[in-house]
Amino acid sequence: MVMGFSENIQNSMEYANTAFKTFGSWFVLILLYSVMFAGTVLLILGLIFVLMAFAAMTPAFASAVDSAMMSAPGMDQAALAMFTSASVIFFILGTIVTTIAGVFIYGFMMRVYRGGELALNHWGKMFVEGILAMIILFIYMIPYMIISTLVTLGPMDNMAYLIIVGMIIPIILLIISVMIGMMGVIKFAKEEKFGAAFHIKELLTVIGNIGWLRYLGYWILLSLIVGVAEIVLFCIPIAGFVLLVVAMPFIMIVTARFFANLYDSALPAVTE
Repeated sequence: MVMGFSENIQNSMEYANTAFKTFGSWFVLILLYSVMFAGTVLLILGLIFVLMAFAAMTPAFASAVDSAMMSAPGMDQAALAMFTSASVIFFILGTIVTTIAGVFIYGFMMRVYRGGELALNHWGKMFVEGILAMIILFIYMIPYMIISTLVTLGPMDNMAYLIIVGMIIPIILLIISVMIGMMGVIKFAKEEKFGAAFHIKELLTVIGNIGWLRYLGYWILLSLIVGVAEIVLFCIPIAGFVLLVVAMPFIMIVTARFFANLYDSALPAVTE
């Protein structure tokens, strides 16, 4: 029988509370999230600065920049070039840091999906599994990306086409791709076989046992709960951001375990 929402949340929180025996493991995970957030900030700042630098190269903006430079001692084209180079370095460094930290976090999620006692060890395996999980999700997103690209070739100036074909169909395809892809990643984590993630018939059976609407409803409801909690923390000046970073590992474990429980509770009907 498929686990109910409240029962699943309670089970997932109890699992998260007993996931680690020492605070040291929580600290490492918090540090990993801190690195990812720092990389994200660098990435965003780098992207903003790069866009500003490219904008400064356009004729209209360049004339305004030249006028500003004339009234700002020490500002010249060399300074603009240094600014552009620094922006690109920020963007590249932020992308690398965010990606590496994200891969490790995704690799750790594979262990949460498997269940049992968690441990932050075998970092090489964690890194590889994180990459494989991202590849699985990317493959499941390919149909959405192709369709989304193809629909732009149609009459986008037609309002009916824009709404139905250009927006509704891609959104539905995106939701379906993510729903199947998530179950595929969980199956990969449990069986530790890359090909297991693409046993489409079995995945569809599991989702069918859960119920497509129930699965979607649980997903939306959990996202709303997590989203509201994150917004509340983020609204607290300075301390709220620190609390958010500290809370993210716990939120991640609860969320990942929630969907793993959902998957497990739908399996008996498949194997009987």
